[in-house]
Amino acid sequence: MPDFFDTIAGLPVHPLVIHFVVVVVPLAALGLIVAVLNTSFRRRFALALVLLLAVSVPLSFIAKESGESLAERVGITERHQSLGDIFPLWVTVLAVVTVVWYLVSRRDGSDVLRKIAGVAVIAVSIGVTSLTFLVGHSGAEATWAKLIGAPVDPNPTATTTDPAAGTITSADVSQHARPGDCWTIIDGSVYDMTPFLNQHPGGSAAIAGLCGVDGTAGFRAQHGSASAPNAQLEPLKIGVLATP
Repeated sequence: MPDFFDTIAGLPVHPLVIHFVVVVVPLAALGLIVAVLNTSFRRRFALALVLLLAVSVPLSFIAKESGESLAERVGITERHQSLGDIFPLWVTVLAVVTVVWYLVSRRDGSDVLRKIAGVAVIAVSIGVTSLTFLVGHSGAEATWAKLIGAPVDPNPTATTTDPAAGTITSADVSQHARPGDCWTIIDGSVYDMTPFLNQHPGGSAAIAGLCGVDGTAGFRAQHGSASAPNAQLEPLKIGVLATP
């Protein structure tokens, strides 16, 4: 996948693009519904709505491709991926139907064609608006559910780390299981991921899922033996896992 779908200036492309799309597309869809029903509004804003959708179509495909690139880094829920796959197709259909309606509405001719095109625009606009909500909600849920749902311990229990041996027990690690206090185990070593949580290129949600548990399988599934992620772990190491 091309690098320009991955990151820009160290930030993932997907959130930069998708926030524009999920705001502009529903606004354009709602504007189209008003334009179909209101002649004065149509005369003033129909062309602007057509142009707005013309921009939204390529951006929706970029959002899809960049989302797949981000998923390779941090993972993604099946529901969000399936909704994201069909989203640009629906935006394209809305754009095509809108162009047809715009051209028909500007021509002197049968009111029947104008009404059919208008009904089609309204129907697709409602569908796209609903789909945009579902895509946005599933994405937000995948990103924030673990963070918001993580328990906060107001009186964390002191750990029993042995400074001399540098060993930490699994029980100790399990007491640090929230984003604000996040330890994890990777390949027998214990890491304090707390300071890295908001610096992770793929977002904090991927790290939050490793808090308080053995994250070896998840880390290796995502990064394998890549040198860069392993190098980033080193400064975060606080000890080794105690042998039972």
